[in-house]
Amino acid sequence: MKLVYTVALAFLVVLIAQSAYASEKLSAQDYAYNSTCLNHLRSHIKRELQAAVTYLAMGAWANHYAVQRPGLANFFFDSASEEREHGLKLLGYLRMRGHNDLDILPSSLEPLNGKYEWENSLSALRQALKMEKDVTESIKKIIDYCADAEDHQLADYLTGDFMEEQLKGQRNVAGLANTLQGVLRKQPRLGEWIFDNNLSKSMAV
Repeated sequence: MKLVYTVALAFLVVLIAQSAYASEKLSAQDYAYNSTCLNHLRSHIKRELQAAVTYLAMGAWANHYAVQRPGLANFFFDSASEEREHGLKLLGYLRMRGHNDLDILPSSLEPLNGKYEWENSLSALRQALKMEKDVTESIKKIIDYCADAEDHQLADYLTGDFMEEQLKGQRNVAGLANTLQGVLRKQPRLGEWIFDNNLSKSMAV
């Protein structure tokens, strides 16, 4: 009886060990994995998604019947999609590097400063430009930190894939704001309509 009990106990220990081994998850974390560095990137995802929500609010405002700026609305909606795509790319990158936290996305989001309407098209573009500059600065800080932390893969990824696109987007918003200012100086009453009409035509090409 004692022998049977001993064999059964040994068999149970083997089963437990096998179960623990089978449930052990292998990590994709590499030798350069720096948790603080990747947590900075994780925080930046919220910034990208908040920019997307802000652009959505801007688009909804510009598309309102009392505002009627369809060209600007389409530009803001397209920009929202780009910011959302940036957030998803960064999320995919974190997973590739082995960052496996499940609560990675923010629990709630709202537009920057809680704004849902703007005085005019120029004020909306000015806020969009400031937002783009803030995003650019955030990316630069992550690049600098990760380079110092010797996570060169992430620093190179952001420098190559993200920074060029980010700077182009920032330049585009600045160009639109400057163009609108120029049109308003020449046509104070019809300037917004002329600008928006031209923007609609350029986006339709």
